[in-house]
Amino acid sequence: MNTDFIIHHWLVDSASGSLIHQQTGEQRRLGEFQFKLLQVLIEHVGQPLSRDELTSLVWERRVIGNNSLPNAIHALRVALDDNGKEQRIIRTLPRKGYILDADFCHSGPSAEAITPSTSTRADALPVDEEPAPSEAAAPAVLPEPAGTPPRPSRFWRRLVACQCMVLLVVAGWLFGRQIATEGSEMTEVSAGVYSNIRLVELYRGWEVFSAAEDLSSQLGPVLFTLNQQLASSKMTMDVYFYAYGSSLNYTLSLKNACGAKQLAMNISNWRTDEVQLNTLISRETQRKINEMANCAR
Repeated sequence: MNTDFIIHHWLVDSASGSLIHQQTGEQRRLGEFQFKLLQVLIEHVGQPLSRDELTSLVWERRVIGNNSLPNAIHALRVALDDNGKEQRIIRTLPRKGYILDADFCHSGPSAEAITPSTSTRADALPVDEEPAPSEAAAPAVLPEPAGTPPRPSRFWRRLVACQCMVLLVVAGWLFGRQIATEGSEMTEVSAGVYSNIRLVELYRGWEVFSAAEDLSSQLGPVLFTLNQQLASSKMTMDVYFYAYGSSLNYTLSLKNACGAKQLAMNISNWRTDEVQLNTLISRETQRKINEMANCAR
């Protein structure tokens, strides 16, 4: 590409093979063939391209799997903050192929004019920061005078916290037993989309639906950011999940050269609030990443 392109507030930076946000400066790096696919779509913006045409232009004479193109398209949609259900930017044309919508594209400034911000690294995971307490609220966190009996509410909060920990341990144990149950099978989803994350769905014979598509759609941006954080920290993460009724069993396993950490969660009504689901997964995963041993010598 001889000219710089902006797609839905994201500058396509050919030099680094990444996307740079116009307002925040956030940088999202793409894989070699993901970026090449994006270049081909830009060169044919507004024109429908068949699957065969895209495969030939991007992978040329290489032998690839049937899911290589759909996985690369999915990765681009996640990177561009495109809702896969609506497919506004990169749209799927039934029985035809794909098209990059020209309404979301225009020529933009060079990459030098929009650079990743110094306060937000490209591989940084946005952490939910709690608001700083005001001066008026400061006394609420001061130690209580000696001899003051504990407030009843504290006892109940501690009791609830202990119960939650027990539930997490039990959920992890039950999930381990479910994996060993006959009639169950594990299927890797979104293979090749994330370099350091592996998503595995446990599908049991009596289940009639899969949660993979909904989960990938809702967690796409969070997983993309987490993948960058894991890659920079030289960690990998396996995520095992299955849905039953309105609940989601979500177990993550972090590994690096120095050790491993696991966390099992049972999330109720996970489909009703996408923002809360993303916040929960981001916060708890970041917490476990921070608990990992630092391999730096």
